[in-house]
Amino acid sequence: MKKKTAILLSAGLIFVSGNLYLALRDDSKAVRSSYINSWAKVGKETMTETLQAAGVVTPEEEHHVYFNSNSSEFKNFLVKEGEEVDTGTPLFEYSSNNIDAELARLEAEKDQLVTEATLLEEQIKQLSYLQTVSASSNNSTPVFGDGSSSSSSSNDLMTVSIEKEIYDKELEKSRVEAEIDKYDDLIDSYDGSDQLEISSDVSGSVKKINYELNNPIVTIISDTPKVEGTFTERDLKQVQEGMEVYVKSDLFEGAIGGTLTKIAKHPETDPSVKKESHFPFEIELELEDDEHEIVHGTHVNVSVVTNQVVNTATVSDRAVEKGKKNSYIYVLNETGKVEKRKISKGLQIGGKTELKKGAKPGELVVQKPKKVQKDKSPFFSKLKPSYLTKKVFTQEGKRQIFKGVMVGFFK
Repeated sequence: MKKKTAILLSAGLIFVSGNLYLALRDDSKAVRSSYINSWAKVGKETMTETLQAAGVVTPEEEHHVYFNSNSSEFKNFLVKEGEEVDTGTPLFEYSSNNIDAELARLEAEKDQLVTEATLLEEQIKQLSYLQTVSASSNNSTPVFGDGSSSSSSSNDLMTVSIEKEIYDKELEKSRVEAEIDKYDDLIDSYDGSDQLEISSDVSGSVKKINYELNNPIVTIISDTPKVEGTFTERDLKQVQEGMEVYVKSDLFEGAIGGTLTKIAKHPETDPSVKKESHFPFEIELELEDDEHEIVHGTHVNVSVVTNQVVNTATVSDRAVEKGKKNSYIYVLNETGKVEKRKISKGLQIGGKTELKKGAKPGELVVQKPKKVQKDKSPFFSKLKPSYLTKKVFTQEGKRQIFKGVMVGFFK
């Protein structure tokens, strides 16, 4: 009995040792399975690369008002510093040494503008007539069998050109009429005395009044804010005018969108070998009515969108295996094997990598590449009974469950 037991134990030991030897030798044909306990689906999201900078809120425009003391005598200011003004608000009074000559000058300049407005109106009428003639010409153009016409493209080009010319003339006419209204206000301000008024051309707030009458004697800042800041020399390689921008601050909720409208081509101070140069920039904010109340002088954080990809495939950085020349990921395919794939990487932001090539959203990727024994090898994972609920079986469907069982059985 003891001899039989010894023989069985020896045979079992030889069998186990032989299998271990065959499985562990380098040239073994025995297929090794990979134990995978961590995987995730390839994501689909928008990745945004930004450059951070500091900025400060300033008025979008600064308007200066001047006074000619050679031909006029200053009387008094009609506004105070910090006061809000509208277009046409009187700013100060003055008297002219020759009021009749002053009024004659204003009348002459107004008449010149009226003549200019009349000429623009005549030009608009002529262009409208040409537009009508061009439209009727298009309707009578002969059409060939294939639906094309001999001069349709040239007529279309002429129509667009006329429409643009009319638009430009109407815009110029509006500007001239606004100037005429301003001269009317100046002339009407003369009440028979020797005093005249200078009114504001813009809406905003009075920033500064020079009571010593040194020009400019009044400075008005616009209510519309903008953001100013500086870029470093290294920043200039990544930014360009027209880029999308987001501005944040602790003093208001959320982020305000905007556009990078200006980047200076020269540094803000004289260049020096001993210090880095900084280049001023300006941002135009996209503000809705009363959406945000922004105080001039507020310091803000600026995020310039330097690169953005929408609905791209992404994986965790730790799922990427770096080779000498290329990078790879391991995909768990439907045949129950681990598939090594070469990938083409894009943006890398916040611990995630954009996949330009190599996998599609929804595919399963191994999170720890070192766990993979070999490319194309089978894989298995720990059974989690808590996942085997009735809901899971219902969602998978009978066909998918049967397919999974067969794959597991034959592998």
